[in-house]
Amino acid sequence: MKRNVFILLRIIAAFAAFLVLLHIERAGIPYKAAEGNSLIVDNSNITHFKESNGDHKCLFITDSGDDNAVEARHNLEQILIDMRISYDIADIAEGIPDPTGYDKVVMGVKHLSAFGEKILEYTDYVYDGGRLIFWIPLEREDTLDIISAKLGITDLSFDNKVVDYFDPVDDFMLGSSDVPFSLEDYFNSSMQVNVDEESEVFATCGTTPLIWRRKYGEGCFVVCNFGYCEKAYRGIYSSAYSLLDDVCIYPVINGAVFYLDDFPSPVPNGDGKYIRRDYGMDIAEFYTNVWWPDLLSLGSKYDFKYTGLIIETYEDQVSGKLKTNTDVADYYYYGNMLLNAGGELGYHGYNHQPLCNQDFVYTVDLGYNLWANNNEIRDAMTEVLRFSTGLFPTARLQVYVPPSNIISKESVKILDDEFDDITTIASIYLPEGDTYGQEFDVDPSGMINTPRIVSGGVKDDYMRFTAFSELNFHLAASHFMHPDDLLDEDRGAALGWESAKDTIDEYMKWLNESAPPMRHLTGSGIAGAVQRYTNLMLDIDQRDDGITIEVDGLIDSAYCIVRVNTGTVGDVKGGSLTPLKGDLYLLEITKPHVEISYSID
Repeated sequence: MKRNVFILLRIIAAFAAFLVLLHIERAGIPYKAAEGNSLIVDNSNITHFKESNGDHKCLFITDSGDDNAVEARHNLEQILIDMRISYDIADIAEGIPDPTGYDKVVMGVKHLSAFGEKILEYTDYVYDGGRLIFWIPLEREDTLDIISAKLGITDLSFDNKVVDYFDPVDDFMLGSSDVPFSLEDYFNSSMQVNVDEESEVFATCGTTPLIWRRKYGEGCFVVCNFGYCEKAYRGIYSSAYSLLDDVCIYPVINGAVFYLDDFPSPVPNGDGKYIRRDYGMDIAEFYTNVWWPDLLSLGSKYDFKYTGLIIETYEDQVSGKLKTNTDVADYYYYGNMLLNAGGELGYHGYNHQPLCNQDFVYTVDLGYNLWANNNEIRDAMTEVLRFSTGLFPTARLQVYVPPSNIISKESVKILDDEFDDITTIASIYLPEGDTYGQEFDVDPSGMINTPRIVSGGVKDDYMRFTAFSELNFHLAASHFMHPDDLLDEDRGAALGWESAKDTIDEYMKWLNESAPPMRHLTGSGIAGAVQRYTNLMLDIDQRDDGITIEVDGLIDSAYCIVRVNTGTVGDVKGGSLTPLKGDLYLLEITKPHVEISYSID
């Protein structure tokens, strides 16, 4: 009898141990908050909003009478703002400005005919030591013919060249390789031109130079013959601009981040066509046994941390009392594993209905409902905050990602004014349809904008080019994906997870190899980086024997790209200098006064 009782007790103990192990397996290791996990600082620390030092040393010339110049103007000005180039603006439709007194002239015009003979004042300006960039391709006209030899041009056709790829020379830009960057929707966008041997060519399409620099007297010309002046390609134009000075220094964000939208969220029931085809599993089994372990493995391999965005339910309710999701085992399991891998959680929404009320008009029908009113929007956000913080009470959730990157400006204000825990909105860098497009910046109210740049696991020429561009413009990378990408043919489901995984693997590897010093951050980490980047003001004094930088708005540390076109840089006081590629360096600023030793070769 005693022996039977003993056996029964052993069975009960074993079953109890099994239940404990099952709970641990489903819940993940309980998360313990790390100290100093977030780089976000209080709004009171942000006193500058991408201002330059106020000493206007650059003249930006546009032409309101030409559609090409008008279309290019916004992107070109944003580049100057982000690089902290203090500039005056002149419109040649209203008169030809005098370049005297400016260190640099930026031509955002296609037609030079309005200058007439006054164009020679600009070539004389360069000869005497000025720096001038033609930032968009020029139209062949008599005025251009007058100065073409001074730009290094030997042959110039009346017909434009079809440019279908961009091929930078070795060491000119970060992330370049033997494979050029292909363009989609290409057209005859550039001058069909040849240049002389004294011209330094930095990028081509076949035999056509797309960026070149030509010394003239004591100064130089830079010609950007790349005719796609769009947000996705700003890094091409910023890199061209950086060729003007002997040494060019401009602030960057220096950070890479990976978001998992709709994660954790309710796991769909049943099968996915291509998941069943490739793995013989249902969706839940695939997420648990394949997709999530693979992502954790990739993150570990390349030392990237994920930021997961919580969805409470996929019900499409937009009014009335909201139902609470009580099926939370998967949230504990995935959420705690993500946190303990060094990741972070944020908010995606109570459900997947964008925060837009009845006044919002969709231009593209995605099947979403409009919230009944702003109070319903407030209730939905209050509920998902309650739900998420209840599950993860020691984690700090600060980032909000709009469903499908859609949110009304009115709802942005609600989040800003009424939800203090939400410090950051991470939407989209390249807007389309009804999406909420952003710049990397901080609103005067304090809300931080950290747009995502690329997405998914499908190889795409446009995304590859955009990632390359932003690596060189902001030294930033931001990627997002969804667990249910593998259920949607429009997002590459038919290609299968192995293909998507390989693409993500290649992207992470490319980032690490292209910019080894770039920081791997979470959603709040990139937000803190954007705060510091936005707040930075530089007063740069370059002499033949050294460079000094007076820094305003330094919170603790900040970063700049340094391109050394002429001369050699050495020791740094008030920071450190790390080689990136060729003549490119990463400057970390740690003191408000920086000195860089410099000598002209």
